[in-house]
Amino acid sequence: MKIVIFQPMLKQYRMPLFDRMGQLLAEQGHTVRVVCGTPPAHEISKGDNITTSSGICIVENSNWMLKGKLHFLHHALAHILWADFVITEQANKHIHNYILILFRFLGFKRFAYWGHGQNRQGNSRSLAEKMKKILSTQCDWWFAYTQGVANYMAELGYSVSKITVLNNSIDTSEFKRQLALQSLDKIAQFKGQLGIGENARISLYCGGLYSDKKLDFLLKSAVEINQKNPDFVLLIVGNGSDKAMVEHFVKAHPFIKYLGPLFGEQKALAFRSAELFLCPGLVGLAILDAFTAGLPLVTSNIQNHSPEIEYLQHGHNGLITEHIADEYAQAVASILGNSDELIRLKINALESGSQFSIENMASNFVGGIQAYFKSKALGSV
Repeated sequence: MKIVIFQPMLKQYRMPLFDRMGQLLAEQGHTVRVVCGTPPAHEISKGDNITTSSGICIVENSNWMLKGKLHFLHHALAHILWADFVITEQANKHIHNYILILFRFLGFKRFAYWGHGQNRQGNSRSLAEKMKKILSTQCDWWFAYTQGVANYMAELGYSVSKITVLNNSIDTSEFKRQLALQSLDKIAQFKGQLGIGENARISLYCGGLYSDKKLDFLLKSAVEINQKNPDFVLLIVGNGSDKAMVEHFVKAHPFIKYLGPLFGEQKALAFRSAELFLCPGLVGLAILDAFTAGLPLVTSNIQNHSPEIEYLQHGHNGLITEHIADEYAQAVASILGNSDELIRLKINALESGSQFSIENMASNFVGGIQAYFKSKALGSV
């Protein structure tokens, strides 16, 4: 069978997934194309996009209109006509999705959605979200990021028998390798260069610096944690629109160290130096970096987390507090003051990280494709 997977752009972190899927599907006699667009302007600055074709991934030109709210992918129709089965991101903005819906209505093509199910950072009452809810069931199969997304689609009336749970992940194998290379001497040197004492209790934030991450809340909480435990140190790693706010704040609070974006060995050293991963705002795939390093994650119960928040089990591999700075600070200080509880959480975090691997995600994805073809052969789709 000929399979097309549409993506709005080709992200570096997705390449291991597509490479692995291509191998597995080829072994079963299938041919797959991952057809990606070129990124809009606001995505280019992130520096994590691949803009040339590679392996089974084909990069076509894109036109992004209405400030990114409408996406026209060149040659999408030709790829649809070539394919026996199409898998596309569930989003209103893609013009090729409406072509797929029309062709499905005419009985000409079969296709599947994959994604979040709903925009957790959007307005659920908006016309766009209402439209998305209606269109999300107009497909022949569903590849859900997480079990929670699958449950949401079932609530909309979509058949559970046609949903595959992917357990969305990233390839953490290189990060594991980098973590293993960092000796105690290297960690001590890293701390020394930052002026961090031997008795410091270090926590880490690593991710984008933008409003959804609630960095103002994190900084306020950090001050309260330091008041409760003067040995507390917070490392902040990343870049983004709130960078200036962070830089201004740390000038007055030397126990907070802003390190900018880190990669490779330096990123691994930051994670190996820390005991907790603090992210009171939006939690996404960064949770897997935390768990891979054996760091329990402490967040708050805001409404706009990405689906990967489901990987956090309160009291098992991390904590979820109310979105109140005093309560968040108290939770962190309490963990740091209870060595037995901290060790238990760290062991569980490390074990959780092994469950959500890119290999498992690829296997789940290919298994779902197999299940679709089997159902089609039996006439149930």
